[in-house]
Amino acid sequence: MLIILLTLIFIRSFICSLAFPHLNFIYSIILLLFLLIWLIRKGIPLRKINSLKSPLLLFLLALLISIIFSTDKLNSLKELYKYISGILIFLFAISLTYEDRIRALKAIILAGFLISLLAIYQYFFGFRHILDYLARDKTASSFALDYIQRKRVYSPFVTPNTLGGYLAIIIPLILALWDKNKNIWLNPFFFFLISISFALLLTKSLGALLSIFSGLVIYFYFSSFLNKGYLIKQKNLNKKVLLLITGFLIIMELVFLIRQTASKPHTLPSFSLIMRINYWFEALKIIKTAPWTGVGLGNFNLVFARYAHNSYLQLWAETGILGIVSFLWLIIAVFKSAVKNIDIASNKKLIIGLISANAVFLIHNLIDFSFFLPEVALIWWVIFGCTYR
Repeated sequence: MLIILLTLIFIRSFICSLAFPHLNFIYSIILLLFLLIWLIRKGIPLRKINSLKSPLLLFLLALLISIIFSTDKLNSLKELYKYISGILIFLFAISLTYEDRIRALKAIILAGFLISLLAIYQYFFGFRHILDYLARDKTASSFALDYIQRKRVYSPFVTPNTLGGYLAIIIPLILALWDKNKNIWLNPFFFFLISISFALLLTKSLGALLSIFSGLVIYFYFSSFLNKGYLIKQKNLNKKVLLLITGFLIIMELVFLIRQTASKPHTLPSFSLIMRINYWFEALKIIKTAPWTGVGLGNFNLVFARYAHNSYLQLWAETGILGIVSFLWLIIAVFKSAVKNIDIASNKKLIIGLISANAVFLIHNLIDFSFFLPEVALIWWVIFGCTYR
């Protein structure tokens, strides 16, 4: 049973929910079935999740209320599976032993590595064929054509930002599981890190770079405080963090300059930022129409976009105040448990890596919407569950 679920976690990110909705539906049914069988056989670890009961129950209540008051109940019921799958796989990850959590994380890393190879292949060989096909078919949007013409990789997702956000989550996990005792050339994690980092750069996603930058600062900052199992306060960041900051600022500046040379206004980073700000204001207007109950799951729509490019605003708009508050409460509860038990954990570096990976995802969703894409969100729910101690 565990092997089947780990296999399903491994293949999740290869199935784009927007590009292959029917395949995504079949996958989701199979995943839900095996998750239910697992949790029925193993039982939900009620004692273990004692501190999570209140936020989880409130979040489920918020989902129910949002469906009851939904402007399109059928559409909300169709969207519900994403949340149920996420919560169940979260509970599944919590129920795993330490060794099985490592196996789950390795499955995620291996999938990320293969996807990075696919993205690199797309950059060097795939764009010309896709561009020729789309030009003949004349069905692609101007944004899709611009991604291809400017060689921003996105496969197997539909946007470079989604791919970038997904790859960024995996980098802290690689660092956390890195075995320093192995020769670097014999260590597969070295090649995983190089490939995933390179593919991340090829997305040219400033949002993804900003999120991984923030996550790595958190990782190295807390790693530098570990000394004989205790966190020791220090006033200054160590040299690794300073070097990281300098390096990433240079990389982000280069990516910004490359994208700033675009000939079409809508491909400029400044245009992207302005559009996001407009989306946020539109989302706030939707929130004002139903701040307590929300408009219902899946019923969020803007004039020129399906997503708010801020998952927290969209979650509030769809599930109401109870939904966003209980979700943030759940995040705080998981982080609190991880930090509280870091000194007694057998692998402190792993906990710091998990916290950093979560931070990458949560920061990226301030400016994007991968929380609403199961090919990325379910991977985060697994990482989120593995973080809880």
